Amino acid sequence: MDKILAWENVLLTDSGFFDPFDLARPLSPIVERFAQMAAKPFLQARVLFIPAAACDEEAKNLAAILYSELIWLGFSPENIVPYMLDRFLPLEEALSYDVMFVTGGWCEHLLKLIQKVKFQETVRAFVFANKVYVGVSAGSVIATPNIMGTFEERPGPATSGLGLVHAYLDCHCDMRPDLTEKALAFPHVLLHFNQALAVNSAGYERIEDPSCSRAIDWSSPPVMGVDVYKLDAVKIYQYDS
Repeated sequence: MDKILAWENVLLTDSGFFDPFDLARPLSPIVERFAQMAAKPFLQARVLFIPAAACDEEAKNLAAILYSELIWLGFSPENIVPYMLDRFLPLEEALSYDVMFVTGGWCEHLLKLIQKVKFQETVRAFVFANKVYVGVSAGSVIATPNIMGTFEERPGPATSGLGLVHAYLDCHCDMRPDLTEKALAFPHVLLHFNQALAVNSAGYERIEDPSCSRAIDWSSPPVMGVDVYKLDAVKIYQYDS
C-alpha cells in the first residue's frame, strides 16, 4: 500500500472508554489503544469534541459523561473544545487538534449537520493526516459506508456515511439480545458495551475488555441511571454547547 495513503488512527467504540455498568472502571484495552493512537500524553493533546448528535435530554446527558471520561483519562478541560457542527470549520483549524471525538445520539441528525457544513472531507483529511478519530455509538455508525446499511438492502447516496471502515455497525447489542449478524454488502459488526473497532487503511480489529462482559437478566432489564451510567461514584463535568 502507498505509504502516503496509509492511516491507522480510527477508534470506533460502542460506549466510550469506561464500563457503562461501572463508570469508575476503564475499559483498559480500549484506553490503551487510544493512548497508542494519540502518541502523546493525554494532558498535552487537543480534542475537538463533537456532541452534535445529542439532540435529546438523554443523549445530552450521555455526551456530558463522555466529555467527563476524557477528563478522567487525563485530558485538560482547556484542551477540549466543543464543536456543534454549527459553522464551517476550515481544515487548517481542524488539523490543529490531535483528536476528533464524535459522541452518540441521533445518527440521521448528525449526518444532516455534517452535510450542511460540508464536514465530510474535513474528517477524511483529518484521518488521512493520521490524526485520531474516536466515535461513540452514532459517532461510530457515521464512519461506515452508509448509516442505513443495516436497515436497507440498497441504501441510497443521501445517507452515505464517512466510509472510514468497510463494515456496517450495530451498537449497544447487549440491549438487543435477538439481533444477529446479517448478510450485507459489507461485513455486519455487532458491538457490545465493552468493545470497539480499531480501524486503519488496511482493515479493522475488534478490541474488547473481557473482564467487563456481562450477561444481562432480561427478566429485569437494566435501567438508565440506575443500572447503567450511574453517576453516584463519579464526578461529571459539563461542556459549553
